Amino acid sequence: MSAKNVNSLVGATTRYIAGRNAMQTVYWRTMPGTDGRMVKIHKNCEFDKVQNLPAKIRMQYYNKNFWTSTDGAH
Repeated sequence: MSAKNVNSLVGATTRYIAGRNAMQTVYWRTMPGTDGRMVKIHKNCEFDKVQNLPAKIRMQYYNKNFWTSTDGAH
């Protein structure tokens, strides 16, 4: 199979949408026959209002938004 026929993943990111109780995952892929142009693909996963955000995602969200440096300064 030549490299031109491969549908390769270039990058991905996931975010939590608080107002909608949903998660969105976005993928960037190169598609076969497009001369390396990227295509954006997204998937949404919605939760019931009574459900809590999964712990794994909750920790990722926490780790991305709050940090402390090694010397104790903020």
